Amino acid sequence: MIVIETLQDMLDRAATKYFTAPRGQWVFRGHSNKEYRLIPSVGRTPRTSKSCRKYEEDLFNIFRREAQAYLNALPSTEWEWLSFAQHHGLPTRLLDWTYNPLVALYFAVEANYQVDSEIFALHASTQAPIEVRNGSPFDITKPEKYFPTIVSPRIRAQEGLFVICAELESPLDKTLREDWELDRILVPAKAKEGIRYALFRLGIHASSLFPDIEGLATRLKWQHAVQSPFKAL
Repeated sequence: MIVIETLQDMLDRAATKYFTAPRGQWVFRGHSNKEYRLIPSVGRTPRTSKSCRKYEEDLFNIFRREAQAYLNALPSTEWEWLSFAQHHGLPTRLLDWTYNPLVALYFAVEANYQVDSEIFALHASTQAPIEVRNGSPFDITKPEKYFPTIVSPRIRAQEGLFVICAELESPLDKTLREDWELDRILVPAKAKEGIRYALFRLGIHASSLFPDIEGLATRLKWQHAVQSPFKAL
């Protein structure tokens, strides 16, 4: 496993490998605890349904029916409905990823300071083909990369996209497609606070990634409770 301890380590890794391919072929995801697995939320949420597939179907159908009362414009496809539901917190088969490795690094270091964190770098050269996107997202037989319609300022700010999983309760790294490559990057717990501060100085923080009042409050709460780790250098 690759280990990084500074922001410069991540930049060097990106420059020598991830940025040598066209933008979007490598995508990234950060976990603040390395024990977290690449399982979509619908596969790791407690449920009363007998099967995960039944749970997913019921949630999605009820959400799509009742959400219409709150919307002026409706998503036009099941893929768009799924993206919209994910954005609003419904458990789905989607995993959030980003084009930007520093955004993934932020999510890896912004919490759980007592434990090591992990960044995943996924090389998936193409998104789901049009014939797949014209069908149902619930009928896929292998994971697909999916560029959603921008449903919120947060997706734009985070340079977000999705990987849609075919196996709901199995980690993505165990069901990876043969033409995909996955790097795993460890960030030691001791390095997290310094990296988070360095990212903040580069403009990557809660209020830039969550451009709303909650993001502002989160950034101010953190910013005014932390001292620069570089003062003694």
